[in-house]
Amino acid sequence: MKRYFLLFLFTLTSFFGSLRTSAQTVVDLHTGKISAKTKEDYNYQAREKWQLEQDSIAYIDCLTRAFNFLHTDSLQQAQNLFERALKLRPNAPGNNCVRHNIGRIYMARAQWKDAANLFGKILEQEPANVLVREDRAACYIESEELKKALQDYDYLILQNPESEKYHTFRAVLLSRSGDAYEALDEIDTLLKLNEKNPEAYLIRSEIFLNIGSKGYARRDLDKAVSLGIPKDDVLDLYQKITDNH
Repeated sequence: MKRYFLLFLFTLTSFFGSLRTSAQTVVDLHTGKISAKTKEDYNYQAREKWQLEQDSIAYIDCLTRAFNFLHTDSLQQAQNLFERALKLRPNAPGNNCVRHNIGRIYMARAQWKDAANLFGKILEQEPANVLVREDRAACYIESEELKKALQDYDYLILQNPESEKYHTFRAVLLSRSGDAYEALDEIDTLLKLNEKNPEAYLIRSEIFLNIGSKGYARRDLDKAVSLGIPKDDVLDLYQKITDNH
């Protein structure tokens, strides 16, 4: 399908090598000659308009059906329709949303690298797209590419420095990467944002346990439980703290 870029009253079509105006003339791009529109010119424009309208209708139909299939977890059917929509209107302004949904289908199948690659292409065009960057970070975590996940969370924190969620993820990633003391610094930042964040104390308890500071680990674990972490959910951690071996 050919796309048109309107500039003042002109429509440029490379196929005919001429500049057609919305008035009654045609300008040949090669010779500069101006001539009256012919019946063929009008028929061409009518065909193009009809094709654009048909493609738009089919595009919307594909997306509607794709989201219906997503609702019923029919992932392959949804993906096929999303991809068909992209072929029908490759330059539609909402196509990155379509690609994001295809990426999430990849995630549902645990195709982490495929999803991350697709999200990367979207972020090249929309670097500030928070939802896509969050999803790419999740893919990197699942595929154990922790440094790449950290880079995404570093970017997200720059965009939203008061997000407790982002600081929590960053602390966990730093701990998993072996950067215990930097992770502790990140927890300090998190607690400055919210001193009653139970997950912050729970994460810090685990970090202290990993570096052998069991007293601090027990203190923070008790604090996490007092702030709402169910004690039954952390019995294993209590056992590790009290274990002398």
